[in-house]
Amino acid sequence: MSDYDVGYGKPPKKGQFKPGRSGNPKGRPKGCKNFATVLVNELSEHLTVKEGGKTRRLTKMEAVTKQLVSKALNGDARALGELFRQIKTYWPDEVGDGAETLPTSESDIALLEDLLLRSATKTSGGKDDD
Repeated sequence: MSDYDVGYGKPPKKGQFKPGRSGNPKGRPKGCKNFATVLVNELSEHLTVKEGGKTRRLTKMEAVTKQLVSKALNGDARALGELFRQIKTYWPDEVGDGAETLPTSESDIALLEDLLLRSATKTSGGKDDD
């Protein structure tokens, strides 16, 4: 019998990892990227976009954001909902929880009313309920 006590937190010497050996030798290889890293790299790449007759270089994230805003402004209800979710996520202090933080200028209110009217007619198929 050896002078080493086996018990809680003290596995048998035979079952312990040898010095310099990993507990998971076939684990994730070094330099392997996770999904978040790959996504950030992909969205950071640039593309060339024609906008108003001019050619511009944008990141893919900027292009996706422009497309989301454009669809929301054209009355796409899903895009509008997603845009509001993103605004609330990234600017929670600006949006708040109550009506006192909503846009108050007449042009902002008119724009929101127009968007709501457009999305309502698209979801109802453009028919009145008379």
